[in-house]
Amino acid sequence: MKNIIITAGPTNEKIDSVMKITNMSTGSLGSTIADTLITDRENEIENIYFISTKMTFKPKSNSEKIRYVTIESTEDLINALEKIFSEKKIDIIIHSCAVGDYGGKYVIRAEELVDEIWDMIQDSKAKEEITKGKLMNIFENPKSICNNETKISSYESHLMTMLKLTPKVIGKIKEMAPEVKLVGFKLLDGVSKEHLFEVASKLREKNDADYIVANDLSKIGNGKHWAMIINKEGIITECETKLEIAKSLEELLFSK
Repeated sequence: MKNIIITAGPTNEKIDSVMKITNMSTGSLGSTIADTLITDRENEIENIYFISTKMTFKPKSNSEKIRYVTIESTEDLINALEKIFSEKKIDIIIHSCAVGDYGGKYVIRAEELVDEIWDMIQDSKAKEEITKGKLMNIFENPKSICNNETKISSYESHLMTMLKLTPKVIGKIKEMAPEVKLVGFKLLDGVSKEHLFEVASKLREKNDADYIVANDLSKIGNGKHWAMIINKEGIITECETKLEIAKSLEELLFSK
């Protein structure tokens, strides 16, 4: 009996108590994969842990074997994975979540940032000591940031947000569970098949993934969802719809 994790949809990265940075992922591919596995392989599955944000599409199945874990941020996702891995031996993780590349570091009024830079310039002692590094330090750690634990006023005309990189979740999965069978995903837009294959292959190698589902956004829409599935030997198959992707993953993950 297999225990499976499916991550799906976007992450939401906080700017303040109301505003968030997110992306256009809906989680429909992840939910299609969950439904396909439950429909075809329920007798071989102990649990499917479906990790997603509240608004992400959910599987249509009402099977009690699907256990829902709600997250918001990248940090939440990592914490959820760590908890599940600590409690259960997971056989497969299908990491289709479109983890946001950036989250909010701080929010500041432009006037206050300018004041801080101006004060440095006006300091007679510092005039000869101003360097790019010191200016960058102001941008990295300004003194007068907004309180992002509450809602920032809707009337700020010069509001600025500094973004920071979020952790690469796929790179942590085999660290947490070295034996798990890992399926990763890579989405590019309007690139050649050769370039997509090259980028997806590097992602697979870097993160010790067993399979990568490589998509091209320009080939997604109107019921179509082209993808190629690759492993260490190259391209295994190409799919034209979400259901074909789900069926192909099912065959690969359950036949071996």
